[in-house]
Amino acid sequence: MSKVESNIFGDGADKHELESVEIDELSFLVRAQKFRIAGTAMRRTSIPLATEYAIRLIHLIPEITAEQVGAYFGFEHTETSVLLQDILDTGLVTETQGRLVLSARGYEAVSPLSDDIELFSAEDFTATQAFDLIALAPIEDNVIQPGIARLIPEIALPDRIAAAKAASRIPEAFEMHFLEWRQRLGGRLKADDFRFQSIQDVQLIKTFPAPFHIPVRLHLEEPAVVEPDFGNLRQRGRAGSRTPLIEALSDYTKKITCPGDYDQAFNELEAIDGGVLSRNGLRDPTQQASWAKSCYGEAPALVHPFDPGLKLIGSSASSLVKRALTMWTKEIETDSSPLFWLPPQADYWGRSLSFATLLRDLSAQEPGGLVLLARGGSDHRSASHFRRLFGARERQEALFERCIAITSDAPRALEVVLKPNSWVMVLLHAPDAKSGYPLPVGYISADRVLVEDFEGYFARLASSATILDPVLWHKTNETASGALDLIDQALRIETTSD
Repeated sequence: MSKVESNIFGDGADKHELESVEIDELSFLVRAQKFRIAGTAMRRTSIPLATEYAIRLIHLIPEITAEQVGAYFGFEHTETSVLLQDILDTGLVTETQGRLVLSARGYEAVSPLSDDIELFSAEDFTATQAFDLIALAPIEDNVIQPGIARLIPEIALPDRIAAAKAASRIPEAFEMHFLEWRQRLGGRLKADDFRFQSIQDVQLIKTFPAPFHIPVRLHLEEPAVVEPDFGNLRQRGRAGSRTPLIEALSDYTKKITCPGDYDQAFNELEAIDGGVLSRNGLRDPTQQASWAKSCYGEAPALVHPFDPGLKLIGSSASSLVKRALTMWTKEIETDSSPLFWLPPQADYWGRSLSFATLLRDLSAQEPGGLVLLARGGSDHRSASHFRRLFGARERQEALFERCIAITSDAPRALEVVLKPNSWVMVLLHAPDAKSGYPLPVGYISADRVLVEDFEGYFARLASSATILDPVLWHKTNETASGALDLIDQALRIETTSD
């Protein structure tokens, strides 16, 4: 195994005990509001040890005299007088006819668990805190770049009426999450050293879409199943405080469905590549669990004649596939030709921050840029969809440098990334057998024959004469015809002049 392959698959874990693997990363936007909150808290104050013990003695022996307290400590008259003054200054003790008893405040200061004396003083505070409008729980004030935010789906608010009244519910929410706010600020006091008292004012600062990023994992124990990993959310703050948010995100993920022609895609792929998947042990597109074990096992490399290559599992936003595209490919000899991307025909594809960062990294390392093959892009509605998500808009740069409309002849479950003359990555989107969640399986290979086969396949997809204006967008420093000529040259598409 090469050094790069070791970097991709080696993470220090015992692969024989692999329990789960990351197969996707989802991003969501949730409507949130940020508030400025003014309130009062009670901060624990310290008192001299002798004073505390004296007050505790008065609590144990009501109506004890000052002389008896001094005698208990072995104090002279002058020392007893100073101690008595310190005791009375706390406001926790009152003196009546020479007898000492706890005041009402003193009784409140006695801990019911330990009889310790807890003295607090009022302290005003001003906080700025954002809350999501589903769980009304604290969140970081993170705002995602508009050029990336357009990719990410926003979760509908389950209760729009309650969300509209969020400002009126903030005092209660802030009190509930007061300790979490203190911990976020890095306060060194113990949890009960700084107690919430009251809220005097709440001012709305802004409303914004807050991003959440959720890994999706394939659990390999039998029966294998794909599940979003909400562990990070569950562990935040008070137990159960994010449950409504988790439920809303979970409901959304359950609606994500895989293209239904994965069997057709498997057969068509076999005809193109000569059976790479089946000759490497995958004879059914829904055998993802066994394929995953081989991807992270001792034999992740593709067998001859498809080497050099690696088995892959997960979406193009998953860590394994991203590392293959950005690290493994650096060992392959390349030229300045553009990188071509045929996406699956699926609404969920490319809708995450992880995918956007992958495109950014690939654009930085590919001098020829990225070309998106837009399925059905000749249709006005489909073209608008691709432009809205991936093209240049106002001050937002295009995520793909070029986009060309193609026919919809390719199976919807098939995703291919091609670097002409260099390498090809293939992902077949098939559903997880138990959850139905899309679980791509595939490979990346630099085998010359295999690369040429996919160059021919892409050429057929991109050369339809029925599309009059195939270039949906291009680089700012080139023309549509110039972009088309570059694409034709890279895919060896022969053009005829009238």
